[in-house]
Amino acid sequence: MIILLILLAMLHTGLAAIAGYEEVENNLITKLGLSRRPVVEKNMKIPSATMELYKSMLEENNSMTTHFPLPGLHTTSANTARTYSNKGSAPINAKSKRYRLQFDIDSIPEREQVKAAEVRFTMVYDTTLRNEELIHVIIHDIVQPGIKGISKPILRIIDSKSINMSKVSKSEVISFDVTPAIERLSKNNFKDNHGMLVQCVTESGSHTHLLSVFDFVSPENTLLLIYTDDGTSEKSTLERMMRRSKRSADEPGGPPKKSKKKTICQRYPLYVDFKDVGFSDWIQAPAGYDAFYCHGECAFPLANHINASNHAVMQTLMNSYNPASVPRACCVPTKLSSLTLLYLDDDGRLVVKNYQEMAVEECGCR
Repeated sequence: MIILLILLAMLHTGLAAIAGYEEVENNLITKLGLSRRPVVEKNMKIPSATMELYKSMLEENNSMTTHFPLPGLHTTSANTARTYSNKGSAPINAKSKRYRLQFDIDSIPEREQVKAAEVRFTMVYDTTLRNEELIHVIIHDIVQPGIKGISKPILRIIDSKSINMSKVSKSEVISFDVTPAIERLSKNNFKDNHGMLVQCVTESGSHTHLLSVFDFVSPENTLLLIYTDDGTSEKSTLERMMRRSKRSADEPGGPPKKSKKKTICQRYPLYVDFKDVGFSDWIQAPAGYDAFYCHGECAFPLANHINASNHAVMQTLMNSYNPASVPRACCVPTKLSSLTLLYLDDDGRLVVKNYQEMAVEECGCR
């Protein structure tokens, strides 16, 4: 009977732990603008442009803000970037100088506002075209498609660039700003998405065509990146996970649970491993991160290095006079930094997002 009770208690504890993890994951999924846990395809390939964006955010060391400071793009307060691969078929005529791009954009979460968008093409390194020829590439927004034999399509030029073919390097990526087109489509929830038209204008008599300039055959080499601002400023939803991990942390380096000597409020190590908590299948990068946590006493008198607020000083003073009337101030994070996540959304598309208030930088009494 005793053994049965012990087994039931263990089962209850295990189920409670599972429910706790599910609660944390559901909160994180909601905060990231997802409606369900993403389904991950096997052998999924991350486009180099997406990984480069993720790495660039790490190199920026922009820990106190969630903004994407991208040169040439007015991303302003954007903190999320979504990647879309080109679904258009390659031109039937290999020598065509016009090509239709098609990006399947079902929708963008309502709370997110489009700040910028770009299409990225990978250049084809064709040794026969290493001449001084200057080609002009024009990107059109297809506002309304044409009807064969009846009407021509309504096009709107959104960006253009001139490329000197002699100065093109191997696998060079060319970016075009398509923000106006994405802003127009977002107003009607992308229902009138007819794609974009790429036009290659060359000198008279030139044999240069689009497929000899850009790699439109490989979907991962023709990408659309949309930068949005989700408008969030509230605290990180992973704080609960950090608190749970802090309670159950028994690893060396943390404060002992039972100690005769009182510990002063300070920061302690805490590494969150996404594999351990079951998030590693849909969070592609990083594998984990140093979250840290705060722990310790806010005892009277508060030392200067404890970083206490004026209110905490007065609360601690009152507690020293009458402990029953008011509790001591709490040891909490006073400065937090952001973390860049590379994850999959509901539709299996890659998203790069700067998620705020993820790691403790400083602790103090509040």
